[in-house]
Amino acid sequence: MKKELIKIYEYFSHNFRTCTSTIVATLEALKMDLINVNDEEMNSVYESAYIMDILDISLNICIDHLIQKEVKNTDYELNVTNLIKKFLDEQKSFILLNEVETNVSGDDLVIYKNGYILKYLLQLIIFEAIKNSLDFLNIRVSDKEVHIQINNPKDNPPVIFNLLADIFHKYGFKFTFNDKEYTLEF
Repeated sequence: MKKELIKIYEYFSHNFRTCTSTIVATLEALKMDLINVNDEEMNSVYESAYIMDILDISLNICIDHLIQKEVKNTDYELNVTNLIKKFLDEQKSFILLNEVETNVSGDDLVIYKNGYILKYLLQLIIFEAIKNSLDFLNIRVSDKEVHIQINNPKDNPPVIFNLLADIFHKYGFKFTFNDKEYTLEF
């Protein structure tokens, strides 16, 4: 378990530091009158805060899983397709910064079980897909899966994905991944 905790710490602390430094740098620029509140750069503050919320809840899910505490799991109706589109809309500046073109296609997919876990961990996976893509990210939704294809990946998937696969498995989902494709089956 110590190895897993170290991996979790490294992954989440890196992402928290990145988001925090983005917020601090933007607020410093605002304080120094280099930008104003209405400038597009201010979107990075909102987007970083949004990601930090996802990271915080995902970290709790991972730790609860590792210490074998039942993960808070609220069953509610979750439109997966709308969640994906909302996440991409909320991260427009981040997507532009990474020079990634995104495409979402397929059906509306609504699930009724384990929505809490799915909501946060799926957004974390998409966040990683955006970071790992050099140009084009295709997300296809069907009645049985979300399939994310990275046209030109920068790197291997993060090591945290192995833990996410275990968590998903425990709650009735199947998460598989390689360098170019991430698939979450329902």
